[in-house]
Amino acid sequence: MTEHMTRRRVLAGMAAMTAAASVTPTLATPAFAATQPLPLLPPRVPQGDMGIEQQPDEKIQWMQDAKLGMFIHWGVYAGPAKGEWHMENDAITPDNYKKYLTDASDTQFTASAYNPADWAQLAKDMGAAYSVLTTRHHDGLALWPTGHPNAWHSGQEPLKRDFIDEYVKAVRNAGLKVGLYYSPINWRYPGYYDWNGTGAVENAWGYTTDPAHKENARVMKNEVYQSVRELVTKYGKIDDIWWDGGWLGQQGTDRDSAFFWEPGKLRDTSNDWKVDAAYSETDPATGRPLGLMGMVRKHQPDIIVNTRSSWMGDYTSYPRDEGPGVPSGAVRTTELSEKAFTLGGSWGYSGDEAMDFGQAVNILVNCWVRNMTCLVNVGPDRTGKVPDSQVALARKIGSFMDTYGKAVYGTRGGPWNPEDGKYGFTHKENTFYIHLLPGYSGTEFITPSTGDAKVKRVFDVASGGDLRFSVDGDGQVKITGIDRGRTPEDSVVGVELDRSVQPANIAVGAKATASSEEINHGNTAAKAVDGSTATRWAAANGSSGQWLTVDLGAPKSLTGTRIVWELDKKNYRYKIEGSHDNANWSTLADLTGTDSTRQVQTAQFKAQARYVRVTVTGPSGTWASIRSLEVYDRPFSTSLAAAP
Repeated sequence: MTEHMTRRRVLAGMAAMTAAASVTPTLATPAFAATQPLPLLPPRVPQGDMGIEQQPDEKIQWMQDAKLGMFIHWGVYAGPAKGEWHMENDAITPDNYKKYLTDASDTQFTASAYNPADWAQLAKDMGAAYSVLTTRHHDGLALWPTGHPNAWHSGQEPLKRDFIDEYVKAVRNAGLKVGLYYSPINWRYPGYYDWNGTGAVENAWGYTTDPAHKENARVMKNEVYQSVRELVTKYGKIDDIWWDGGWLGQQGTDRDSAFFWEPGKLRDTSNDWKVDAAYSETDPATGRPLGLMGMVRKHQPDIIVNTRSSWMGDYTSYPRDEGPGVPSGAVRTTELSEKAFTLGGSWGYSGDEAMDFGQAVNILVNCWVRNMTCLVNVGPDRTGKVPDSQVALARKIGSFMDTYGKAVYGTRGGPWNPEDGKYGFTHKENTFYIHLLPGYSGTEFITPSTGDAKVKRVFDVASGGDLRFSVDGDGQVKITGIDRGRTPEDSVVGVELDRSVQPANIAVGAKATASSEEINHGNTAAKAVDGSTATRWAAANGSSGQWLTVDLGAPKSLTGTRIVWELDKKNYRYKIEGSHDNANWSTLADLTGTDSTRQVQTAQFKAQARYVRVTVTGPSGTWASIRSLEVYDRPFSTSLAAAP
């Protein structure tokens, strides 16, 4: 989403812009020639979908910082111990499947050892900061007493328990964020496979087309709305909903079935599958019926959700990042991405042994260096006890986190791209961490250029001991004597700099003024420098020449700006000027003729100024509107290149 510039173009552009600017002097030459300035991570810009906007960065930050959560797949499928898809895989009819709950046998789901405090403690032992439990999987058993008359739930005989209430209290008491998994899929309903009643899709039970199935599908939808309403109103604050499967009849994509579930803010009153008033809620502002996400956000305004309700989601999780595959490629930017995988052979209990420690760490580290968080699954047995092999592995991961957590928690992936199978980077504040994987051989490593920063210290993260290093004329750091034997799965080295790893935006919180402000909507000048891409400054009209000025408080040596415009795919034409006195202005960058339609645009220059002004010059009728005006006083790159 950012402007792409090669190094040659960056340097040429900086020279040209410097020549055009009369606000001098230029920046002092650094101690060494920084041939590769430190990169800026591209910003995440919340997008809107179906009347709901993604949560801003400040509401997703807890998951970005957490880096590790514990998933728990638990339900009646733990009885037969053949995984969570046993009902469909083996074509067990709903009546026969219920026997795993009602009939005494060695496959009966009893929950006799259920103690969610033990689960919460295991999550903490593993180093997790949040936990997600399957409140209802595709087999349709709700783990709480639900009020829908057709529901199958744990409030009925023989369980007569509210497992969700107990779970939420235990997780919250343990200081963890509370996550709930919910699947709208329900194999108990023939209408799931024949939603129109005119063309049943292939299914395990041989359901054939029947006009009555359309009403059956509508009843199923009613149950979903009632269930979701209960989950977001009965149990206090919920931090995360992990939707699983918006698709109908397991056909197509989640998005293909949005017409049925109506996952956005509002529902269509002419929809063929209406939700009865008893299970519905309305929008207080319009009186219109709320869709799934409208209902969720009404009661849980701070909640974050994944992509799988057919709404776009606040974070990505499927299909790219589900399962045991090891992430590869570049650092994930512009989105929050969660990897989910299971320690056992299946998500639900199957009696399989857990994967080995090296495999688990390989997945985890390859997530973290790509700016992802990880949701690691355990599958308790029919009594509620997590298998010993999974407990042991979870605790071994916890020991790993005790040793290397400072290189994981609260970090971001980068600032350089990883090399698949060999190494990657994380960073936080003024320290970056090198993660050396088993595919990297040797006890030496040469980093990319550290730009204008100076190295204060290099250390072994496990022992805390200093490591020998040298810095060449290009700012690359050569590190020697790295211990590859202590944790060969991930040998971690820390490099402490004399300033932040990622160049800081010095305009955050500065005083901002504008030629015009859309005050009635709260879109004031200050919103462009509040550090959030979810808010914005907007002019009150679309006349050309509207400007936004930021006062940096004192003259600063500047290297450039980054602007996040309100809209993507719109041609904003503009110029950037600098001033010492807010009266006499000199051009820093002239983009009045640009044809770019990128939402995020950078301009690099060398100048000194106290005030920076952005003036939108066209095209005619373009409303000036900026989500974020960032100003930098350090050289920066917009390319997250890998180490040489």
